[in-house]
Amino acid sequence: MIIINESLTERQKNDVWELIKASDTEFVPPLSSRVDTTQTDLHGKSEKKEPTEYFESLLEQSFVLSVEDGRVIGFLSFRPDHRLKNEHGLDLICNYVSTIIVAKDQRRKGYTENMYRALIRSTRGKTIATRTWSQNTAHILLLEKLGFELLMRIPDDRGEGIDTVYYAKGE
Repeated sequence: MIIINESLTERQKNDVWELIKASDTEFVPPLSSRVDTTQTDLHGKSEKKEPTEYFESLLEQSFVLSVEDGRVIGFLSFRPDHRLKNEHGLDLICNYVSTIIVAKDQRRKGYTENMYRALIRSTRGKTIATRTWSQNTAHILLLEKLGFELLMRIPDDRGEGIDTVYYAKGE
């Protein structure tokens, strides 16, 4: 079941927190090294800590949830009508997707695609944008399948050979 929420129930918050902790180090840089979901300095200054600051920033956003048997097994968080701006000249008003996580045992079952499709339907033609790292091949292939286009590539932004890539699908 797909649910679109502006805020989360306590149970949903706990489920999202567990997903974030379980997936922390799969991100480049890890979520625990970030202070919020929109920071532009992504040179992984990783300290061994929990991703608490990132999670707190996430709670200020809207969500698309994949729920099975009352449990959140995946989520897509986004900032509606966000001004996505960086020091490299990007300046765009969009629904900014900051984080997508699906439980490891539920991956490759179409949940991420279904959450993106629900967001696309619910935003009725508004621009949707996201960013990821250049080696996140599965995510990039899905974005391209859904009609997102590469807006910007920032070479070595997340470390040597790891670019930040921005994608958007719009009006």
